[in-house]
Amino acid sequence: MDSGRSGKDLRIGDPERERAMRLLGEHFSAGRLELAEYDERCRQASAARFGSELDVLFDDLPGPRPVETSPARNGVPTRPGPSAGAVALTVGAIAAGIALVLVARQIGVLLLIPIVAIIWFTWRRR
Repeated sequence: MDSGRSGKDLRIGDPERERAMRLLGEHFSAGRLELAEYDERCRQASAARFGSELDVLFDDLPGPRPVETSPARNGVPTRPGPSAGAVALTVGAIAAGIALVLVARQIGVLLLIPIVAIIWFTWRRR
């Protein structure tokens, strides 16, 4: 294993390597890197296995990093929250279901099936 890695360094995949090379290309086109430096850093990026190996390539460059690490995330990918439309649809469906049960009793219970299906498919699609 690499002795230069620190802490819990996570492995990276092709998307992170490709983003690093794209960012290096932007720095090259902005004149921050010479051709030889750009070539060497791209070779290192394509061979990188861990996020820290990519971070070293950007230590002396401004701008975003190819692998964004935040202490709050601890390297765990986050899921986006539900959209406002999905929340509104779910709350509306639940309110309609409660109203159906209170007003229509037996038929309301049968009408709950499509409401439950709407909620299920809305949240499943996320």
